Amino acid sequence: MKQRLILTTLAVLLALGNAQTARSQGADAILDLLLRKGIVTEQEVKELKKEVDADLARAMERANKGKFSSWLDAVKFSGDFRLRAEDFIFEDYRNSADRLRFRYRLRLQMDFEYQEWAKVTLRLASGEASPGDPVSTNQSFTDTFKKKPLTIDAAYVTIQPPHWKWLKLMGGKMDNPIWQPKFNSPMIYDFDVTPEGAGEVLEYDFGDRSQYRLFGQFGQFVLKEVSGNSRDPYLFDLQGGFQAGFGGDLPKKPKLKLTAAGGYFFTHNLSNSSYTYGDSPNTGNANGSGSSTNNWLADFRVVYGRGEIAYVIREQPFLGTPPVLTLGGEVDCNIKNEYDTLIGSAQTLDKNQTLGWTVQLAFGEAKKKGQWQVSYQYKHLEADAVWDALTDSDWGTGGTDRKGHIIKGVYNMTDWWQLACTVFLTEKISQRPNSGHNTVGGIGADHGQDMLRLQVDSSFKF
Repeated sequence: MKQRLILTTLAVLLALGNAQTARSQGADAILDLLLRKGIVTEQEVKELKKEVDADLARAMERANKGKFSSWLDAVKFSGDFRLRAEDFIFEDYRNSADRLRFRYRLRLQMDFEYQEWAKVTLRLASGEASPGDPVSTNQSFTDTFKKKPLTIDAAYVTIQPPHWKWLKLMGGKMDNPIWQPKFNSPMIYDFDVTPEGAGEVLEYDFGDRSQYRLFGQFGQFVLKEVSGNSRDPYLFDLQGGFQAGFGGDLPKKPKLKLTAAGGYFFTHNLSNSSYTYGDSPNTGNANGSGSSTNNWLADFRVVYGRGEIAYVIREQPFLGTPPVLTLGGEVDCNIKNEYDTLIGSAQTLDKNQTLGWTVQLAFGEAKKKGQWQVSYQYKHLEADAVWDALTDSDWGTGGTDRKGHIIKGVYNMTDWWQLACTVFLTEKISQRPNSGHNTVGGIGADHGQDMLRLQVDSSFKF
């Protein structure tokens, strides 16, 4: 009874402060005092110290385990790994430029959720160039087994204020806040683009089952900090849209889902002499005048409209895949006058190459084991329709000034393993020269030729 009373007193001391401090400055001092007063024997003191040490160790273990567990619960890890075989086949008299390459893509992501309304995302990814290609995270097998880089693909914070669920704020190097249809070959932004700066997303749901949504998406992005002058280049994108669901299990699984949006994409100070083609992997746009031929002719002012309709034909699978029919389309037009007239251009180029449009039809859905999807897309993207620095790097040899077909098939071997095959059949649109600013990615003069590009992918999610 006496020993239990003493242990209880010591436990209270341990609970009142730091565990180690209470043990060294409190428990030992009290036991020594009790020993001097003759209340306990020396043997009892030894036994009590052992029990206190054991209780302290267990308490600290529980505390540390709880801290680690709560931190781990707040972090979500994800990623994917893709192997790719890729073949470029040019028209007959350009056969010397045909090439075959093998590549991989690795992405590792960590999402840390501080609260339900605050999250930090960090993603590392492979990549070819230094300091990093903005439109690709692929890495080729080459250079005699040299070690390959891993770069920061995304690092940003997302804030969704607790009482303003309709508002989401993003800052850092982020996933693109601007919605695009799920094209095999996107028009304005490659899906690997991670803009840097700030983004805002506004969403308002309404209807008796919240089946309708109005949304606005805005981006203010930094392109380059120029130390030599005050004309830093920036990019802005403003998009508004509407989404509606009809039939089925609303609002999550509608039988028919319609999304339509329109926006305005524009750059500022893009023609700054300190901002050159070297900052861009694709170079299909018209260039500047005079001796400075490595700069863009002018800023871009692109108005666009895009939409997507997904229709579930029936609930039962068709040959193992959900029978979903998806139709998407987009139109882009660069309304900047300089690109219509090409006044001030250093080259004699085809004028009025400022329109882009595409349409895609897909059947099926490849998300789980045994599911598959086939799709066809036609794409027409004139040389100056959009800013070629950010558009799809897989389209032809990358960039603009091409039209043609994309055919793709996807099959899920398991929930985490997917096989895909994509064929690009493209031809040049304009009569612009095939050298200088209209040369892309080391392909040389063949950038201007008709070509076939074949990709075979094996992807793994984790």
